Amino acid sequence: MKTLQSIISALILLLCFSSCSDKESLQNYILANAENIGFSSSSIPKSVLKPIALEMNETQLEAYEAIERVNVLAYRVADGKENKYAEESKKVKQILKQQKYQELVSFGSRGMVKYIGSEDSIDEIVIFMTDKEFGFAVARIIGDDMSMNKFMELYKLVSQQNLSADGLDLGVFSNFISMPK
Repeated sequence: MKTLQSIISALILLLCFSSCSDKESLQNYILANAENIGFSSSSIPKSVLKPIALEMNETQLEAYEAIERVNVLAYRVADGKENKYAEESKKVKQILKQQKYQELVSFGSRGMVKYIGSEDSIDEIVIFMTDKEFGFAVARIIGDDMSMNKFMELYKLVSQQNLSADGLDLGVFSNFISMPK
């Protein structure tokens, strides 16, 4: 009996350790490349996401309040590094093909927005934008009590704004937003 309990305990521990060490996660990819040459990373303070001039309705404000943090990793294409860009972009796309990521918006070859969770309880939103001239950028929006409806209201608000005129600097994502569609 004790042998059976020991085996079950060992299996439970093994399962816990293997599930906690997801090497192919987006978070691990960002952490592994944050300091690498060609990459730039940052954590965007929540306060930067809401300039004073940006008026929000109640739903948009709730979506903004649900955001806990935003992490961004960008890879800039340099002359002679096109193969590295293609390789790194492919790695991110492979990670985002995992079953836990559900597609929200597709921009075709330019990128995508995916999320983890359910429509009523989103844990993470991932925005991936890519361009052969600029490179790529991936943002992880981590939140609490985010919902699809709230996020879509916030998305509509941001997409309708002249971001630079409103004083909102999204850094590398500004390149992708201002690109012709």
